[in-house]
Amino acid sequence: MKKWILAGAAAVAIVLLGLAVRFFMVAPGRIERGQNRIVPIALNVRPAAQALHATLDVADMHADSLLWKRDLLERSDRGHVDVPRLVEGHYALQVFSSVTKSPKGQNYKANGADSDTITSLAIVDLQPIRTWNSLLQRSLWHAEKLRDFAARSGGRLRLITTPAEVDRLLADRKGGAAAMGGMLSIEGLQDIEGRIENLDVLYAAGFRMAVSRISSTMTWPARCTACRRAG
Repeated sequence: MKKWILAGAAAVAIVLLGLAVRFFMVAPGRIERGQNRIVPIALNVRPAAQALHATLDVADMHADSLLWKRDLLERSDRGHVDVPRLVEGHYALQVFSSVTKSPKGQNYKANGADSDTITSLAIVDLQPIRTWNSLLQRSLWHAEKLRDFAARSGGRLRLITTPAEVDRLLADRKGGAAAMGGMLSIEGLQDIEGRIENLDVLYAAGFRMAVSRISSTMTWPARCTACRRAG
């Protein structure tokens, strides 16, 4: 009898483990696909427009792609951007924003600081435990991800931290290099966690752009336009 009980418990444990593994493998992609929907549309691009576009150095100042569990070096059918699509689109610079907090029921009228949906996402994505309860560590993790992508890109993606690096990138692109730059931005300075010295920590990690507040209250500055539609 005892053997049957142990065997049954082992079988249940194996099933539960399998379900957990499947959940953590599938859920991140499904969540991103649900939050960042892509609607295929037929494009009729005229040759003249295509020829003009091929001469451009395009820059986009906002993408939340580092928030999601996805290898940006691989082409994807979900989400905002990836390096293959950006290179094909003649992007010279993509600013990657670090999203560290998002209130439940986010809207354009009023948002508070007493809730956060990113914590659950960090856990589901199996991000480092240090990111589960620290907004600063979430941004530092995003910086680590972008540096890793750049290191593995074979020169297609470069982390941009100085004006000289921008000049070098543009010169190389003019010479025919299929390369683009990625710059780190902070979407809401709540990730300094009330300590102004953490700006130095973020700068050292590679961040070169920041928006002080987005959609919820923070300890600094005290007011938020999205909280009371004034500030």
